[in-house]
Amino acid sequence: MSRVEKYELHIDAFSPATIPMARLSEYMADFAALLGHEEHVRFEKLVAGSLAIISRVEPIAEFKVQRRLEEARYGTAPKAAMEALSAIDDKLAADNAVGSIRRGSTKIIEFPGRNRPPVESRLGPVVQRSTLDGEVIQVGGRDETINVHVRSGDDFHRCITTKAIARRLAQHMFGPAVRLRGRGTWSRAESGDWTLHRFDIESFEVLDETPLSKLFDGLRTRLAPAEGERQNPIDLMRQLREE
Repeated sequence: MSRVEKYELHIDAFSPATIPMARLSEYMADFAALLGHEEHVRFEKLVAGSLAIISRVEPIAEFKVQRRLEEARYGTAPKAAMEALSAIDDKLAADNAVGSIRRGSTKIIEFPGRNRPPVESRLGPVVQRSTLDGEVIQVGGRDETINVHVRSGDDFHRCITTKAIARRLAQHMFGPAVRLRGRGTWSRAESGDWTLHRFDIESFEVLDETPLSKLFDGLRTRLAPAEGERQNPIDLMRQLREE
């Protein structure tokens, strides 16, 4: 007999005996929307401890549900799944609870609920022409839209691009830094800090990693006057502009 795939939504503020029926139905509806493939996902039971809603996935949909949850975890799932993910966390916060989705002993998604930081007044989202410098660390996707993960300092950004650009970027994975050009979706918090939510890559260039000291040495060599001559300041400024 093949193993049955089960997913559990855990909620710490309730038990099966204390959660109102109407609220339970709301959590179950969001959980079902998050998992998707409703015709192949079954409710199995409630488990006490805190509260765990157990679902059972038919073998035909196991891979699809697993993929959908992974995409939800990284913010790339279909709109309905992302809305369900947000709705569950909003309910947990309203119920002074935290939660998680688990497969066996593995936590796939954690919901901060009551522990999420307070919402700041924000500006945005704002879409504008932008550049992003960083190291390409992952390129992949299954359709015409390809995900490109970029490390910029201590920050990691998920970008979107076409197959053609992704093929070229893949040649520079873990290589020299690149400058990505395209459209960035930004928001600004009340503190003034800007956050990049999405970046659509339209072109890129590989950055020169020559140390600044060597660049100056090269300029000095090229612009130095001939032996015995004095540098004309006007000529020097013209040459610097050309460089």
